[in-house]
Amino acid sequence: MPQGCYRVSGYWLWAVACYIRASMTDSKPVFPIQRVARDLRQATTLASIAVVFLVACDESSKRSGESSVPIQETGSLQETVAGALDSDSQLRFRAALEGAAADPGKRTGLELSASCRRGSKWRSARIFGSGVAIWGGERQFQLTEDEISDLLQQLVKADFPSLPDRYGGQPEPDRMQSNNARTMVCSLSVSLAGVEKEVFQINRGEQSESFARLVNRLLDSCEEPAATGVGAANLEEGLEKVASGELDPVTFELHFQVMADGKAPGESVTEFVLGVEGQRATVRLRDPVDGYSEPSQLELTGNELSELAWKLAGTAPSRFLKNLWAPSYTDLSVRVLNHKMSLVARPYSGVDEETYGELQQDFDATIELLDALHERVLHEGAIETTGDR
Repeated sequence: MPQGCYRVSGYWLWAVACYIRASMTDSKPVFPIQRVARDLRQATTLASIAVVFLVACDESSKRSGESSVPIQETGSLQETVAGALDSDSQLRFRAALEGAAADPGKRTGLELSASCRRGSKWRSARIFGSGVAIWGGERQFQLTEDEISDLLQQLVKADFPSLPDRYGGQPEPDRMQSNNARTMVCSLSVSLAGVEKEVFQINRGEQSESFARLVNRLLDSCEEPAATGVGAANLEEGLEKVASGELDPVTFELHFQVMADGKAPGESVTEFVLGVEGQRATVRLRDPVDGYSEPSQLELTGNELSELAWKLAGTAPSRFLKNLWAPSYTDLSVRVLNHKMSLVARPYSGVDEETYGELQQDFDATIELLDALHERVLHEGAIETTGDR
């Protein structure tokens, strides 16, 4: 347990000893009776504080010792940690999971994300119903229908729908032990049939070996095919591979936001957020009073996403500066696999649209491209109401 706790107690005891020693070696030959009483009271107070710390440390040590002993999983653990799904959602999710495990035609919208620490190594994978998968955010690979069936059958066998949403952890972290801060050691989430189920395990507290084994088995099944997957050396190469179809659209993400903050004098600004994940583009307008609107969504065709990726690659966005000029606050990020570019542009003192020359022109072309896409999504996209989400 907390060595730091005992260390603080030791400091208090050391202070008591120093105080008493100083009182006994005072150069004055005679102590007034009031001073003797005062010194005794102060020494007693210091000693009392040290004793309180020692008692607290002892109790905390006992609790730590109890939690560090491996504990067999019991029903009590399941009862104390609430499940993430209500009974109706759990039944619907279980039926969908069993159906997807048996029939590849029922895997539309399936997304499985698994990650776990094994020793000092962290492994992760995202798997989609199409069989496209991403290993560690770095490489795209492909699973067969039978391989996905096997993964889903493992979830069915483990009764994943009824698992609690969390293992491990403690209600309050021990502030004296900063090195033992709560961290994720395993997680597994599955989205299917409009329901998302996530289970994760935190490093402290009661652990589930069976859950860790389940996640690691899923990752073991993916590690070998992932070794020969497709990656990218940089963002531009990643964009080109998305454009050519060598990388699946699920590897592509874009975020573009325009705000009126800091706008140049005389500028009229429409505030909005544009997000693109794979082939789905989403726009939300922002009103200074009413806030964000319901999102408009548009599914891009394969050719449209290819054209967007080619044009982005042509501007070489990874060379953009972190603080380019824009007529108002502009936030842009583009990601393909593990390669990401992000920047914030706005009016700067002593900087204008001519300052960075060709680099600024390429950035402006990117902004024009994304602004046109945002307008198209607003006019052609479907409104996703709160009830539909």
